[in-house]
Amino acid sequence: MKSFINGQQFSSEQKLLLKKMTDEISGTDIKAVSFKMNDILVVTPFSAVQDMFMFMEDDFRKVSKSGKSFAQLRIEAQDSAYKKYGKESVTIDIIYSILEKTGKLKKENAEILIKRECELMKKFSFVRECGKALFHEAKKNGKKIIVTADTVYPKEVIVSILEKCGYSSYDEIIINPDDFGKIQKISGVEPSELLHIGGNVESDVEAPILKGSRALLISPPVPLMVRSGRLRGFVQARQLLEIDSPEYLALRCAFGLYAMYGFDIPQNKIPKSDFCKNPYMLGFIVYGALSLADSNYKPDTSLKKELIESKGINQKILQGREDFIRMFNEYFGEFTDCMKYTGLELPFEFLTDHSASADRMILRSCVSDGTYKKWSESVTDPEILPIYARTVKKNAVSKLADKLFPPGTKVRTIADGILAKSHR
Repeated sequence: MKSFINGQQFSSEQKLLLKKMTDEISGTDIKAVSFKMNDILVVTPFSAVQDMFMFMEDDFRKVSKSGKSFAQLRIEAQDSAYKKYGKESVTIDIIYSILEKTGKLKKENAEILIKRECELMKKFSFVRECGKALFHEAKKNGKKIIVTADTVYPKEVIVSILEKCGYSSYDEIIINPDDFGKIQKISGVEPSELLHIGGNVESDVEAPILKGSRALLISPPVPLMVRSGRLRGFVQARQLLEIDSPEYLALRCAFGLYAMYGFDIPQNKIPKSDFCKNPYMLGFIVYGALSLADSNYKPDTSLKKELIESKGINQKILQGREDFIRMFNEYFGEFTDCMKYTGLELPFEFLTDHSASADRMILRSCVSDGTYKKWSESVTDPEILPIYARTVKKNAVSKLADKLFPPGTKVRTIADGILAKSHR
């Protein structure tokens, strides 16, 4: 499977960031490294992992007479389990014990669905190349490696996923650690000799630092994708009420792939661009998604016609489109007959109606002078829905991070987060 990394699609900022992270791991004062599995070592091709449940609707209908959506029942059952038992204690068996009642399931049928869900989780789990590079750096330098997993799935499923993704040489695995002190104890080293790598500010940065360890924050791909430009916010605003419906599943999966491959190594928004000024990424999500749109989609302006007819002029755009098609088929091929393809023209409409100047320049040679002039004069700012805009509470550790790496500095910007250290 080709990825941006294997295709050497790094920007200079991404290369710099990866080097800084590997240098942090290889330091002689670090004796052990703990990795969060979720979103750091392993990713899924979904913009929301709950979308996986939609692929189980047919399985559910075979064993239940409930007229309700399995995906909705599954999400509600997990939420109920979290409220009743606490997140760290919830297992997939507990979730399905609730589903037996709400989904009108016999116990033996619930067990069939549990097995199917575990199979799908293994199928849709893939290596995050950035995490893999850091894992191998730790291994190469003889560090003790601990993997932590926040999950409802059994340990044997998690071990299988790690092995599939090439992580079979860790020293310890911890399922649902309820306190960072547990990770420190299992590491067997002094707190200051332990580096923790994760994607959550509170649990993966603040908690380690407050207990005397070091921490490296790597933002998950989906939030990075959302904040890289205005495209996802535009789609979210256009289809506010329907975006989570089954009709838009293929579009959400398209964004999941875009995040998984385009933002494996963090990169931040580039001024006057919504696609990181990268023709490959533009071709991937815009022309790739358009290739899956209903065959009755007809361009209604001369600009759209020219941009569709000319997409092969820029070979990087065309390569992005072809890679998207191949990847989509590889990940979701067995489900294509049951998927709806509504809204897949929206990234293309965003490009034609609201694109930033740097992205229009990528396509300058694809359209006539007259069309390009009209295009530049007609684009408007899109209405966008702000998502992933949660404000992080500023406690003492957050303020320390701001001092070490003030917002706006190069390292802070390209990391889209915090590179936090202590005991320097």
